[in-house]
Amino acid sequence: MIRFEGFEIRPAARSLTWNGQAIVLRSKTFDLLLYLAQHPHQVVTKDELMAALWPDSFVEESNLTQQIFLLRKALSESGQAERIVVTVPGKGYQFAAAVESPPVSSQQLRSGELRMNAVQSVTRMVIEAEEEEDPPPPQVRSEARVSRHWRLVAVATGVAVIATGPFLAWNRLHSTPPPHIAAYTKITQDGRPKSIGGTDESRIYFEWEDTGAIAQISVSGGATAPIQVPLEHPRIGEASPDGSTLLFTSEGKGKGPADSLWVVPVLGGSPRRLVNAVSSTWSPDGEKVVYGTANGDIGIVRRDGTDAHRIASVGGYLKSLAWSPDGSVIRFSRDGLLWEISADGKNLHQLLPGWGKSPTQWSGKWAPNGLFYFVADDQIWLSDERREVGRTAAILPIQMTFGPTVWDRPMPTQDGKKIYASGRSKRGELVRFDAKSRQFQPLLAGMSVEFVTYSNDGKSVAYVSYPEGVLWRANQDGSNPIQLTQPPEYPKSIRWSPDGSQIALVDRTPKGVNAIYLVPSDGSGESRRLLPSDLNAETDPSWSPDGRKIVFSTSPNVGASAKSSVCILDIASGKVDVMPDSDGLVVPHWSPDGRVIAAMTLDTMGMKLFNIASGQWAPLNTGAVAFPEWSHDGKSIYYVKWGDSPALLRIHIADGRQETVADLKGVQYTGVYTLWMGLDPADAPMMLRDAGTDDIYSLALQSQ
Repeated sequence: MIRFEGFEIRPAARSLTWNGQAIVLRSKTFDLLLYLAQHPHQVVTKDELMAALWPDSFVEESNLTQQIFLLRKALSESGQAERIVVTVPGKGYQFAAAVESPPVSSQQLRSGELRMNAVQSVTRMVIEAEEEEDPPPPQVRSEARVSRHWRLVAVATGVAVIATGPFLAWNRLHSTPPPHIAAYTKITQDGRPKSIGGTDESRIYFEWEDTGAIAQISVSGGATAPIQVPLEHPRIGEASPDGSTLLFTSEGKGKGPADSLWVVPVLGGSPRRLVNAVSSTWSPDGEKVVYGTANGDIGIVRRDGTDAHRIASVGGYLKSLAWSPDGSVIRFSRDGLLWEISADGKNLHQLLPGWGKSPTQWSGKWAPNGLFYFVADDQIWLSDERREVGRTAAILPIQMTFGPTVWDRPMPTQDGKKIYASGRSKRGELVRFDAKSRQFQPLLAGMSVEFVTYSNDGKSVAYVSYPEGVLWRANQDGSNPIQLTQPPEYPKSIRWSPDGSQIALVDRTPKGVNAIYLVPSDGSGESRRLLPSDLNAETDPSWSPDGRKIVFSTSPNVGASAKSSVCILDIASGKVDVMPDSDGLVVPHWSPDGRVIAAMTLDTMGMKLFNIASGQWAPLNTGAVAFPEWSHDGKSIYYVKWGDSPALLRIHIADGRQETVADLKGVQYTGVYTLWMGLDPADAPMMLRDAGTDDIYSLALQSQ
């Protein structure tokens, strides 16, 4: 046995526990952990690790990186994963935890644990040995003790025969290993970006993201066929359990997020409006729909539109609602994390606290039998919903897919033999708008990077690689890059300090809450959290021009409703002040002259300007707005207008006059938030153009 930081490794059993809780590891991940733990405080090179894990194969270094990532995820229960497995830049990895390996005597006694072996015989009792940590001295068994032992076995045998029926039923259910993916079959072949809605087991319904058109395709592939839906800007939802009806949300023209939920018969007929909602799913019997509203309410309505009622207010933007097959609980994604609540609106809790650093942990779906829950967190993961007797702790999901393809929207079939899912090759091309040609042109050789920002002196640039999520800084022309962060960190919303010495960024804490970090821009140190005791979510940092303060938006991690406000941090003192009348505001940005703070409204339908001298807010009528950026002279704000006619706009602060910079209709962009926009030192807009592929796949499941 090997102990460290509350963990216990049992090499013979190939098991890992933390404070008594079992942690599931894949075979290679366990091999990696064992090798590192057997070489504590040594710098183990990547070549040495790859030779140990794959002794007879040549593999790419990315395979090792993937296993390091999985191991750190498993160790994240302790909150010390990065401290246990340390990256030594340019060399390899080090197991830095204090390791305790108790000596094992060859004369250790073994204690028996009775277990029914249903495979060999329902009447046979076997003794399963387990090592004792502090064994008693050896003893010689007497004949009387042997005789008493066999009498005990005889009695137990009779009991076993009586209990065989219920036990075998339980054993078959809980001893069956979870399924794995045996084969991948591409259903669509076009590579165009698409969003899966639902399936009736014979067809898959989806939406073309580049045109917004709704279409269908046979589950066996072939040609796609359009579906005409008499709604304004329809967004496809799921098919009812009987396959007769589809859910849709309708986006009003330039009126904000999807604001109405509809049911539409598959074979034609008039749509029926149910409620205002942004997301939804069917009840197991198809008679009801659970929905999430734009302000974070969860409600239930009958499929005929009657009996609509709220069951809870959880706040945030809710996606990927899923109702358990037994009807007892509802799961959903909120701000990129999975949550669970009882169907009566009680017992709200995060589903897998501390698991998953990906910002795209959006979708989850139960297998129809309720035994497994499939989660998309860039890869597809399986959560085993079966519980052993006496177990209350959650079991971490098991990774099912690997490699560069990013998976989303897993939908298991009724027979449990397949999963339909969206598989995407994520890659972007950094482009900059050229005012003369009125076209976007590649920038920095078209690297796949986002959140691009330049230092105040214009000599350096920082960016985050996509989809890897690694922060880099380089010379203004992209030369001499320096890596500043390591996976599983995933920086977002990065901002240079005015003196160029630090970069502020947003990343998740081990508990999954967004927080602001600072990292030295020269690569001399690791990122550190700015407000380590803050329990709220922190986003959108912006430096004051003198570098003494940071303004940011904050919201409760769990709240009674959708809330947000704007705060100012004094870096020297650590004091945080909430800005007056800032409720419902997000994405604050300090103006270049330091006199004004601009912020978006929570509904993304406008902005407000805060005058530092007067202490007052004034509206700025932008209309639909995303990714606002001050011009370098502080006279205007650039932003993305989303909706029916997406465009890059600029609004002049003095008179509120708007002008179109670039038309974005029909152009596909990508990024961790689906879209990103920034400005170069000459105020030329930069974006990440989509250069990846996107198709629907059928994934065959097979039990081991």
